[in-house]
Parts: sequence; C-alpha cells; structure tokens
Amino acid sequence: MHDVLVVGYGPVGALLAARLATAGLDVVVVEREPAPYPLPRGVAADGEVLELLERAAPGSTAGFLRDPPVRFLSADGDELGRLRFPVPGLAFFRQPVLEQRLREQVGRLGVDVRLGTALHALVQDDDGVRAHVRTDGGVLEPVRARWVVGCDGASSTVRRLLQVPLRGRALPHRWLVCDAVGPPVPGRQQFTYTCDPALPQVDLPVPGGHRWEWLLRGAGTPRAEALLAGDLPPSVAAGMTVVRAVEYRFAARRAASWRHGRVLLAGDAAHTMPPFAGQGLGAGLRDAWALGALLPGAGATVSMDRYQRLREPHLRRMTALSLLLGAVLQTGSPSAAAARDVLLRRAFGAPALGPWLRRGGPRPERSGVLDL
Repeated sequence: MHDVLVVGYGPVGALLAARLATAGLDVVVVEREPAPYPLPRGVAADGEVLELLERAAPGSTAGFLRDPPVRFLSADGDELGRLRFPVPGLAFFRQPVLEQRLREQVGRLGVDVRLGTALHALVQDDDGVRAHVRTDGGVLEPVRARWVVGCDGASSTVRRLLQVPLRGRALPHRWLVCDAVGPPVPGRQQFTYTCDPALPQVDLPVPGGHRWEWLLRGAGTPRAEALLAGDLPPSVAAGMTVVRAVEYRFAARRAASWRHGRVLLAGDAAHTMPPFAGQGLGAGLRDAWALGALLPGAGATVSMDRYQRLREPHLRRMTALSLLLGAVLQTGSPSAAAARDVLLRRAFGAPALGPWLRRGGPRPERSGVLDL
C-alpha cells in the first residue's frame, strides 16, 4: 500500500509529491495528460510562495522577474497610485518552466509518476482508499493508498467522484487572457491595472514576453492581435507573437468540504478565485505545503480536518481582495469611474492611508503555512 496517491501533476500536485517524498512517504502520482501543458497559465507568486517553492525545489524560482511595482492607471494613462510590496514581494514567471523544475525535483526523489493515466473510481475503507486508474492503453489498474489528494483542477474528477458540491458564484463578465512572446515592452515592466470603463485591462511582464487581460463588453470576441495593436506602438506590437488567447468567465467558488474520509482536495479542485490579486496558483501551492506538513503525521486516529481550518481563512481574505480589485477595475459607468479615480488618487496621497496602501494595503501575504 502506498502512503499517498496524488491525482494531478500540475504545479500543486508536483509540489505536494516533492514535499511528501522528502518526508519519506511512499507517493504515487497519476496524471491523465501524457505531457505538461506547454502554454502559460499561472504567472504570479508572492514572497511566501517564493520561499516555499525554494524550500521544496531549490533553484525552481531562478529567472523569475522579481519585485516589480504595481500601478493603477486612469483611462487616459494618468497614474492613480503605485505600490511596491516589501522584498521579496512579487515575482512573475512562466508556468511551464516552473512545472518542469518541480517535476525534475520529483524525479530526483524517485517518486512513482504515471503519465497518461486517469482516475476512474475511488472506494474507501477504514485503512485507506482503493483507486482504479485507466492507463492510456485503456487498461484499468488498482492503486491502494492510505490517503488520496485531488490536485486535478477546477473540473476535478476526485471532487466529482466524492460528489462534493461547490459554493460561490461565477462572475458575469467575460475576459480575454492573452500571452505573447517577444522583447520587453518599453515602459510596461510593471503590474498595471488600467481602469478604463470602456476597456478595463490588466497587463504584466513575464520572462520572454507579456500578458494582457481585457474585459469584453458586448457580444463577440475581438482578436487579441487587434487589441494589442490598440495598446502598443506599431513597432512594439510587431515584435509580439500571440501564443495563447483564451476567453474566461472567472469564478469565486469553494468546495463545501476539502476532506471526505481519507480523500482530500487541493488547489483549484478545492477552490477558485478571480485572478485580479494574482493569488490563484499561490493558494494551491500553499495547500500543497500545508498537506506536505500534515500528512506525514496523519495516522488512522489523527484528524486531517485541521487542513481546511488552517487554509480557509487566508483563502477567504485573498478571494475577497481579488473580488474588490475586480470591482474597482471593472467599473463601467464613466461618472462612477471618474469618482473612483478621484478616490484612488486621494487615498494613495493621504498622509496615513497612503503609505499603508503603497506597501500593499489589505493584502495578507503570510498565511502561516511555513510555520507548520
């Protein structure tokens, strides 16, 4: 019998597998895809996440773009406010690179990883869980483990098999997320919220390129290349190649329970939030770190309910912050946007409030997982 079966081999599953193997546990990982997803998704990490990544996989954060400022711009490009988190406060990366480095660490630790293998069924008893997995050849195989952790994303098979409902809501707006490769964009090496009521925009630099996110009003989806051409000088736009343009409807949802007997949920399988605070992937990596500390001591009589109690308060605060930033950014009325701009300028310039905002304001970066 294995100690832990990890379902899903994205960054959350890979980090968890590395943590558990380092602690001496017998870990098996199953992943339905035969190879890592090659395009960017998660792009941001804060100081706590950077620290836990380096502890789990030394060198995994090499080459990240570190400690950029964050700024809010009005529709006409005037700066409404700027903040900079205490170092190390914020870093940008390409998820395929991070994922590959975490997988290399898992490989060095000798973990049994089965790619092209999908979870089919779960049956629990007092001593553990019997899973049936389907290989890429269509063969069903049994896997027995004391614990199972679903790190298999927002459409989690583990959560579906457990019949755990999601609570929360989908947001009404459509967003187009665009990743482009090319040289650094002059004057745009910051995390920027452009608070334009006609076309709200978020953009940020990543290693080897840039990311844009646009709110889509009305019907239809404009071409990403056309939106880039409207945002950049022609000579700069010509140097960018779009590698990914995906339409999203963001959601703020949490599973009703992150544990069902000996089966646990982590990352997007347990919760999702809008990306406006750059905390979605970081929340999952914190989950993995917490489980990596709790599972090695989790015998038959030890409750793992502590996991959700530990993680949920910080997750709630980060989700609330993300929703707040989204509401500020997505203001559609020109008169409401003008009032918002005045309030932001005054807040960032206020003698007491301004310095607090410029250091990060309500953003609770430390979750406590590194103290486990």
